[in-house]
Amino acid sequence: MMQKWVLITGGSRGIGRALVTGLLPQWNVAFTGRREEGVAQTLAQAQAHTDAWVRGYCCDGKDEQRVEELAQAMLDEFGPPGAIIHNAGIARDALHIHQDADVWRDVLDNNLIAMVSWNKALLPAMMTQGEGAIVMMSSVTAVKGNSGQTAYAASKAAMMGVARSLAREVGRFGIRVNCLAPGLIESDMTAAIPQTKLKAMRQEIPLRRLGQMQDVVDTAAFLINDGSRYLTGQTLVLDGGLSA
Repeated sequence: MMQKWVLITGGSRGIGRALVTGLLPQWNVAFTGRREEGVAQTLAQAQAHTDAWVRGYCCDGKDEQRVEELAQAMLDEFGPPGAIIHNAGIARDALHIHQDADVWRDVLDNNLIAMVSWNKALLPAMMTQGEGAIVMMSSVTAVKGNSGQTAYAASKAAMMGVARSLAREVGRFGIRVNCLAPGLIESDMTAAIPQTKLKAMRQEIPLRRLGQMQDVVDTAAFLINDGSRYLTGQTLVLDGGLSA
C-alpha cells in the first residue's frame, strides 16, 4: 500500500478531525488521537471517502515508545509519509503566577517533545525518500500573546524556531518545514462563548468574522502540496488580520 499519505496527530477532534476529513480523498490519511471514542468518531466521518484510505490509531504522543512502535508499523505498511501535520496539543490555561513547573512540563511534553519523537521516528525515511513536508500547528497566540496562555504561547512560539532551524537541516533532502498559526476558529469552544463577548471578539478582527475549519484545511493543504514547493522555514498566520 505504498501510496502518498499524510500523518495527522491529534486527529480525533476539532481542527484535527477537520484536517482528516478535509484532506481526503486528495491524500491518504493516518491520524492519531488520545481516546478510542474520538478516533472512532473521526473514522466514522472519514470513511465515507472511498477513493482514499484512512487509518486511525490511539496514541499519546508523550509515550515515546508507543510513538516509535507505531511509526515503525506505519513505515512497514505504508512506506515513508509524504507529509506530517503536527496538530496534537494542549493549553492548560492559567495566569502565569498560578502555573508551576509541572504544568509547563505537561504543555511542552504534549506540544513540543511529542513532535520531536514523531520526527525522530519518521524523518530518516522521508529523507531517504527525498521529498516531503512537515507542518507544525502553531497559534496566533505565539505572535499576539494572550492572557493566561504563557505556557501555551511559549510552546507555539518554539515551533516557529524549530521550523526555521529544521528547514535548514532537511532542505537538501527535499523536505519543507513550515508552521501554520490559526487565529480564532469557529468551533465547539467558540460556540460556548456568550454572544456579546463573541461579537466584541469579532470586532477585533479586521475581516469581522471568525475563521472556519475549512480555512485551516485549505491552508494546510497548500503547505503540504506542490503549490508551496518553494516555501520552507516560514510561519503562515491565518487570523483574519487579528495580529496585523
